[in-house]
Amino acid sequence: MFPFRPMAESPRADAAPAARIRAWTRLLFTRESVPGVDARPPVRARECVLVASFMAVLTVVMTWPQAVHLDQVRDLGDPLFSVWRLAWIAHQLPRDPLHLFDANIFVPEHGTLAFSDAMLLPGVAGAPLLWLGVPAIPFYNLFLLATFVLAGVAMYLLVRFLTGQRAAALVAGVIFAFYPFRFEHYSHLELQFSWWMPLVLLGLHRTLVHGRLRDGLWTGGAMAAQMLSCVYFGIFLGGYLVPVGGVLAIGWRRVRRAALPLAAGAVLAGVLCAPMMRPYLDVKRTFGERTPKQASFFSARPGDYLMAHSTRIAYAGVLRPERRHALEKDLFPGFVVVLLAGVALWPPLAVSRIAYALGLGFAFWASLGMHGFLFPLLRLLAPFGGIRSPARFSMLVGLSLAVLAGYGVARLLSRVRRRWLGTLVAATLSLLVLTESRSYMPLQIVPAPSPIYRWFDTRPTSIIAELPAASRLAPWHEARYLYFSTFHWQQLVNGSSGLMPPSYVTFAAAMVTFPDAASRALLRARRVAYVVVHEEFYGRDAYARVVSAIAQCPDLREVSRVSSGGFEARIYQLGIFQGRKRDD
Repeated sequence: MFPFRPMAESPRADAAPAARIRAWTRLLFTRESVPGVDARPPVRARECVLVASFMAVLTVVMTWPQAVHLDQVRDLGDPLFSVWRLAWIAHQLPRDPLHLFDANIFVPEHGTLAFSDAMLLPGVAGAPLLWLGVPAIPFYNLFLLATFVLAGVAMYLLVRFLTGQRAAALVAGVIFAFYPFRFEHYSHLELQFSWWMPLVLLGLHRTLVHGRLRDGLWTGGAMAAQMLSCVYFGIFLGGYLVPVGGVLAIGWRRVRRAALPLAAGAVLAGVLCAPMMRPYLDVKRTFGERTPKQASFFSARPGDYLMAHSTRIAYAGVLRPERRHALEKDLFPGFVVVLLAGVALWPPLAVSRIAYALGLGFAFWASLGMHGFLFPLLRLLAPFGGIRSPARFSMLVGLSLAVLAGYGVARLLSRVRRRWLGTLVAATLSLLVLTESRSYMPLQIVPAPSPIYRWFDTRPTSIIAELPAASRLAPWHEARYLYFSTFHWQQLVNGSSGLMPPSYVTFAAAMVTFPDAASRALLRARRVAYVVVHEEFYGRDAYARVVSAIAQCPDLREVSRVSSGGFEARIYQLGIFQGRKRDD
């Protein structure tokens, strides 16, 4: 399947030009028998269960001690934001699903769930567990750990189909499941939902091979699922499929045969994603696209692929100088996976390996964002204009490397005659990959919400402001208020998301001088009914000054005061605004 051509077959210098061309073609390329996949043994349910169990064990080891601390998270920013997103979907679905995107943050803005990745499919899939009373933080962590397992199984299925070798598929699954990108973005739950990408490619391959409508619909359904799970990867994958699918279709001469099934799949994907697109289009019309300057800040450079994240144990302080600050741009994939991909790309080449090599090049150049030539062209297409972080294309670099590494392992094992030796080679390669990817897992305890929020239990839903706002704290601190809101579901002027609207920036700036007349006037303009003031976040001295100043304001009336954990929190009623009737 994967022959190595000896250099002795190089064309003779004195041969005719046509003969030399044919000789070089035989040296560099090999014919790939597309229908041969029919003869490969099908994947049975038992095989999938064994692979999933293996990936589950590796996930526990690679993310240790997360499995025994399901009540802790990597940090108190993006993880709490993700918990809020999942909880909001579960809260709103049975009450008012037509206004699902009008989340309880950034009052008076609308469609605020679309200010970031909505994670609709994970939210809908997980809602029953939250309805049954599963605590939100352990639920989030179980969801997070499951993404590693599902990514490994999905890549296993793809490479198993492509090579017919279980060992090669297992190594590819390990590479994709524990690709270093995942650990750098461990706090970004939406960026862990990548297992749909190998399934889309599997559907594409099967459609090109068999030309069946059901395979085309599978491809479209998986593409929609990827879009509904992570909009970033859905957009990225759409661009990635152009070079990969185009080369496969042309090289295998399957354009006509697969055109109708893939068109049907595209229609299905469009129908499934259409309801989600309107809120995002509304956000785009209101706030515009990302500026080139924003995209440039999160664009990679070629040298970033030689830099390892500071948490990676094998390369700590070696491939990432401590003086270098690179947000989301430590992209070193590891030596082993690159070497295995190199084995796959050693001539002679087949169509499928050429396709994934082009996909690798596409993803690499796109990840360079405004520092390369490709992404500025992609920005001319509507979906790519809203991309803030082109460096995240590096996940598709990992996808391409995993597939090519699978081909590389299959090529190596084709020269191994003894089965036990092949198993040993695959196990050794997997161990080396895991060693290169292993990262530290610092975890933090999630603070319990203040008992002060119980005051809202018997009262109508109102608009509240949580203070201090992010102007006094790190911007991600607002994620705590979002998490706390899952215990009371009041409407917040506060918010945290990928897009911070100007109305919030104005609010946060005004709250620096709270409770002066200007800040109170802004709160009244936003129809804020209650202000919650936290000693823990202000600090004792600043808190004492704020509550002392509030005592001089006749339009702020204290309605509740609670001390917990050594800190005090107070709720003040502002003006005469009353909330609408509670919907739960």
